[in-house]
Amino acid sequence: MDKQTRTNADIIPYTSEYARNVLSWIDSEDTLYAVCRSKNYPPPDTLIDTWQRKDVTSYLMSTRGKVVAYGELWNRPLELAVEIAHLIVDPYKRGEGYGSMMLDLLYSRAAARDNVAKVVIHLFHEDPEALGCFVKAGFEIQGTTTYTQGLKLVRLVEP
Repeated sequence: MDKQTRTNADIIPYTSEYARNVLSWIDSEDTLYAVCRSKNYPPPDTLIDTWQRKDVTSYLMSTRGKVVAYGELWNRPLELAVEIAHLIVDPYKRGEGYGSMMLDLLYSRAAARDNVAKVVIHLFHEDPEALGCFVKAGFEIQGTTTYTQGLKLVRLVEP
């Protein structure tokens, strides 16, 4: 990805007018499972709306006027943490660095919050590319998840 693209990308708050766009990026059973551990493909039209909750802040990444990625920040106050979840990139933009850029932007937003000591990602599927992206972004494998099979990755927030 060229420097111009990186400079012009930013995250904006999610609004429901983009639900169909984001839903269209779930283009296979594997993608659906990777994003939300569901095996009910195709997903219901209301899936993205069901992700919107009071303790979740949802974002879209836009570059050159086009939305190319979606992700969420989940508050985990008992852990002094924020979790990055439902990270997905437009299938026509995958492999171009947008996932890494979205991850960096979400981490920055999470780390800037008060009372946050770490940012967490749960990886529930075998995806070497996703794991490599997370590790390259400074996340370390802390162990396995506590409530289902998967890896827990953590990046500490520097004061």
